[in-house]
Amino acid sequence: MPRATGKEGAASKPLEALRNRGFRGGKIAPHRAMIGLPISWALAIDTLVIPAIFSVLVFTFMDPLMDVWRVMLEGMRSPMQLPGEVGTTFYDLGWYRVAVPTYTASAAWPNGPQLAVGWVVNLLYLVLGLVLKGRMLPIGYLFRFLAVIQCTAQLWFTFADPPFTYGLPEYTSGLLVSGTVILVLASFLVGFTFNIFDFSIWKKLLLTALLIGHLAILFPLQAAVHAYIIHSGTLLAMPVLYLVFGILTDIFVYVALYGWGMSWRSAGTLDPFIRKPPVNPPRYPTGRSRPTPTPQSVRAITPTMVPIVRQVGFRMDDER
Repeated sequence: MPRATGKEGAASKPLEALRNRGFRGGKIAPHRAMIGLPISWALAIDTLVIPAIFSVLVFTFMDPLMDVWRVMLEGMRSPMQLPGEVGTTFYDLGWYRVAVPTYTASAAWPNGPQLAVGWVVNLLYLVLGLVLKGRMLPIGYLFRFLAVIQCTAQLWFTFADPPFTYGLPEYTSGLLVSGTVILVLASFLVGFTFNIFDFSIWKKLLLTALLIGHLAILFPLQAAVHAYIIHSGTLLAMPVLYLVFGILTDIFVYVALYGWGMSWRSAGTLDPFIRKPPVNPPRYPTGRSRPTPTPQSVRAITPTMVPIVRQVGFRMDDER
């Protein structure tokens, strides 16, 4: 499509400059996501070497981390009144074998009254999803999604017969095993989505460390809460917890940290500081003091036939 000027050269340069100006006169900088970064050794180090170092560190401290998770699960078992104990499930990740702690408590198959309560909860999800409007519409969509998942679980447990495919110990251990895999790969996720931008090296290291540290604490807490809800509310609560509040919640953790990290000031020209409007010079010279207004000066800038009200001050001594 031809340009509005119809000419190339000097006439198109002012128009191109105006296209990059905001309504307040400031220059609109291109978003950092729309700027291509050149391939270099520094970029390769940020996207490959730094994530690899963090992955090796996670592998190195995997066994001590599992011991910490075991202590956390054991410490939360008594307050939640979960029966059994904290057992161990061994998983082979290639040549590496990891001992993942898990609860040995079981969950019951839902009976008739429990299914009835589930239908009431499902109806509550649907009503909230339809009632919430305006600013609360995203939460309304969440409740609609919960209603769909809970409805499928209700129908399945209504017509199916026990036993269930996954027990509570297998579910808890599987959730923690997924957590170990995420911890190993989380640094590469940061490397290919955040480290490609021109942030300083310490900010890239900080965001990676924050993500791994946050997830390392979140996973055992998440598994303990899921085990308590499933043990108390029967297997009927497992589908919603796994599909909505499982790995999806862990993904949103990185989305939140990524959004926070992208708001940091970068090291190059990708910051929006040039979006600010230009500063106009003062009309009156700053080196001279402003004159005191007089009735004559006020009359000079006041339209005719407008009375001038003078402020008269006097002291009590003058009145006497």
